[in-house]
Amino acid sequence: MSGVRAPRRKAVVVGFGKMGQLHLSTLTAMSSVDVIGIVDIDPARRPLAERAGLAFAAQPRDLPTSADIAVVATPPETHRDVVVPLLEAGVHCLVEKPLALKLDDIEAMSAAATATGAVLAIGQTERFNVNIEHCARMLENGPGTVTASRISPLMPGSTRPDVIADLLIHDLDWIVRVEGHADCQIRVLEAKVRDGMLGSLRCHLDYGQRQYDLEACHSGAGRSRTVHVAIPGRETKRFDLTALPPAPGADPLSRQAQSFLDLCEGKAALIAVARDARRVFRLSERIRGLCAIPAPATED
Repeated sequence: MSGVRAPRRKAVVVGFGKMGQLHLSTLTAMSSVDVIGIVDIDPARRPLAERAGLAFAAQPRDLPTSADIAVVATPPETHRDVVVPLLEAGVHCLVEKPLALKLDDIEAMSAAATATGAVLAIGQTERFNVNIEHCARMLENGPGTVTASRISPLMPGSTRPDVIADLLIHDLDWIVRVEGHADCQIRVLEAKVRDGMLGSLRCHLDYGQRQYDLEACHSGAGRSRTVHVAIPGRETKRFDLTALPPAPGADPLSRQAQSFLDLCEGKAALIAVARDARRVFRLSERIRGLCAIPAPATED
C-alpha cells in the first residue's frame, strides 16, 4: 500500500569510541530509527550512554531489548567475533571499515549474512562525500589522472590498522567502484615503517586510460584529505574532502546511514557490501605485498 511508512528500526551501537559516538549522533537524528542501547566492553563508557538515556551492556545479548540493526565501530580485529553472532540473529549490520584484516574473516561474516538474509554493509563513508562524487563524475567517460593524499595523526593502540587499512582503503574503495574492478598495475614508490608498522606509503595504480597516484601517511601533524583530478584539455580540479556542504543530512555519515536503511528495506543503495570489501582487500594485499613489509598483526 503506497504511503505506508516502514516501521522504526531499533538500533544498537557496538563500540562507543570516537566513531561510535559519531554514529550515535547520526542515528539519533533520524526519524526512522530508535537507538535502544550502547554496547562496549569498557565500563568507563557507561556514563556516556546513561547521560544519553540509553541502556548500556558489555554484549548485545545483555541489552534489555533486542535490536534489528547494529552499527559496529569496534577495532577491526574484533569484527568477526562481534558481527557474526549479530548476523546469525538476523540483525542487519553496518560495520566500520576495514571490514576485516583477514580474508577468512570477511568470508565468515559474508556467509553468516547470506545464511540469514541479514544485511552486511561496510562504513566506506567517502562514497557519500560529495567531493568524491564530483571526482567520479569527472572520470566517467575518458582518460584522467588522479592525485590523492590522506594524512592523519597516528592513533594510539597496539592493534591499530596500518596506513593501508586505515587511510588508503578510502581511496581504493572509490577507485575500484569507478573502475568496476581491482585489476590494475601497481608501483610502490615509497613505503616507510613506523613503530613496527607501515606508516606511510606512496603508490601508483595504472588502469590504462586512468592513472592514480596515491599517498597515505600516519603523521603527528594535522589532518588533510585532498584529491586532484586532471582531465586532458581541462583545468585540473582540486577537491578538499573535508570541505562539506552545511545542509542538514548532507554529511557523509548521515547519507551513509540512510543508504544502509534503504538496503535493509530491499532498496537500491550505494553503500559498500561484502563483495566490495573482498575486492578492496585483495587490492590492499597486493599493494602491501609489494612493500615487502609484514601484514598488520592480528590477534587469534
